[in-house]
Amino acid sequence: MVNSKKQNDLESITVSKLGVTDLIFVDPGIKVNGEYYREVLLSQELLPAIREMSRDFFLFQQDSAPAHRARDTLQLL
Repeated sequence: MVNSKKQNDLESITVSKLGVTDLIFVDPGIKVNGEYYREVLLSQELLPAIREMSRDFFLFQQDSAPAHRARDTLQLL
C-alpha cells in the first residue's frame, strides 16, 4: 500500500449524524494560525457547510490546537 499523503498535508472534514461536509484541504506551505483558521477555514468553509447541513442548531467540537483556542476564534464561535 502506498501512502500518498505527505506528513505536512492538512485537511478538515465535519461529520455528524446529519451528514458529512466535503473534505477541505489546506494548501502546502500555509501556516494555519488563528487568523487563517477563522477567516478561511471556519468563515468560508466549515461554518457555512455545517449551517447548511444542520440549520439552526449544532455543537462544534475541536481539539486544543492554538488556532482553535485563540480568543478571537472562541468569540467567533
